Amino acid sequence: MFHQPKPLVPAPDWAANPQRGDVVLFRFPVADSADHKEQPKRRPSLVLDVRKRGADCFVELAYGTSSDGRANRGYEVSVKQPKSRARAGLNKPTRFVCARRIIVNVNSSGFHCPDGTTSPLLGRLDEALMERMNAIRARLQAEADIAAHYREERRQEQARWAREDRGFR
Repeated sequence: MFHQPKPLVPAPDWAANPQRGDVVLFRFPVADSADHKEQPKRRPSLVLDVRKRGADCFVELAYGTSSDGRANRGYEVSVKQPKSRARAGLNKPTRFVCARRIIVNVNSSGFHCPDGTTSPLLGRLDEALMERMNAIRARLQAEADIAAHYREERRQEQARWAREDRGFR
């Protein structure tokens, strides 16, 4: 008699319903490797945002690392507490560097499914960490809005200079 060690219940399709705060495995690109021979490393990544365009769905992922470096402080979500790590599906303290992010299609080949699963989903952030993530997202959006405002001001100023060069006011 055949005994199936795992239930034959189909796993939910993560790509059909990704959510902010999901922790997934993704082969994140290596930062400017000099030799370009180093393959992207499989690492936990945090879903910062979900965007739909027509039938396509894209997620914005933040880089995850267990390194406790000083870079990008203020733009990170640190998952250190054992309960938070367990809920997120992480086995050691991890920080998600929200300043280092990438937007990919949910069907990207960069997603990695752990052994025996059909989903790259590891877990989800708890409420306190979701608040931290949302605060960082708001900060990044505010900085993007400020930069867009300055670009528009500069464009208007250059257009005004061009009109003045032609003798118009």
